[in-house]
Amino acid sequence: MDRHDNLETRIRRYQAFWNRAAVDRPLIGFSLGGWFPLKSYSAMERLRGIPRLQPEMIRPKALFADYDRLIEQFDKVEDDVIRAVAPIPPFPWFEAMLGVPVEVGNESIWAREGGFDYAQMDQLDFSPQNPWRRKYLELVAALSDRYRGKVPVGQPILRGSSDMVASLRGSQQMIFDFYDCPDLFKRLAAKCTKLIIDLVEEQHRITGFFAGGTVIEQFALWAPGKIIRMQEDASALFSPDLYTKLLQEEDRKQAAAFPYSLIHLHASSLHLIDRIAEIPELRCVQINKDTGGTEIEREIPSFKTVQERGKTLFIRGKLTLEDLSLLRKNLSPRGLYLQIVVERPEEAKSLQEFFRPWD
Repeated sequence: MDRHDNLETRIRRYQAFWNRAAVDRPLIGFSLGGWFPLKSYSAMERLRGIPRLQPEMIRPKALFADYDRLIEQFDKVEDDVIRAVAPIPPFPWFEAMLGVPVEVGNESIWAREGGFDYAQMDQLDFSPQNPWRRKYLELVAALSDRYRGKVPVGQPILRGSSDMVASLRGSQQMIFDFYDCPDLFKRLAAKCTKLIIDLVEEQHRITGFFAGGTVIEQFALWAPGKIIRMQEDASALFSPDLYTKLLQEEDRKQAAAFPYSLIHLHASSLHLIDRIAEIPELRCVQINKDTGGTEIEREIPSFKTVQERGKTLFIRGKLTLEDLSLLRKNLSPRGLYLQIVVERPEEAKSLQEFFRPWD
């Protein structure tokens, strides 16, 4: 099968996924490089130890060799998906745009949260001239120019509205804000939501479509139109009622801004799954099997809720054959995508059972 035919086959599988069409098995993909993508970007090592990164320190051309190496790995894995590149996926772009200090660590790039006062809200730079926003889009454009027509440029890990507020206020202080100053929380969260929507729209204008659609890089998820990757890790701190009161509308606005949407969740936020799944504009719910003891069996009820609400379901993690057996017993393959995290391409060869048709 040549590359063009292979692409067409993959597009058909993605379309079946989004349409929740009858299929013999789920969409299957492998995520290369494990849980810590920073190690794939050796050019960032020269910045380790600098207490506060500046936009001019990120030079797109210096990263091209890392991206070239990544792309060389793409064809070494046989699965259903279209892989993409993105602007330094582990970089906390939104936190940097908000003025939060960002530093390269050993396994990740982290932001030093806290210290922001709501009285400073009007001093935050949400404009298109924000230096970190311009740097992000500069990298989007550079990658698009280098790989156009060969590899799509997708969205990296972009934090959600609650994550951005938590980075400014500090997670613990944000909990007090829910009760002491909810209106200020909502005002700041709304500004963050607009930034998210505007940036994703700007990226789509630069990249255009790949095979008629757009991609979320981390998830190798192609959609036949514009897509937004949503995230609310800090939603773990919300009760269901607080989520509905303070955050649900921000997620709805993001999902409504694009024809295709995905929200990324950890097990710590699954107590909100009923409220999240009731957002009508939301198309896909992505749930991690996290490291550190998360069991697929305990997440099955949440998986079922997503499917029963008519959403597509995306499960990601170091999935085992035992996990696969549980999923086969409890879920429908319609509108289901399983992404198995592996360290190296060779690991995928031992997991071919995932491609067997479901009974």
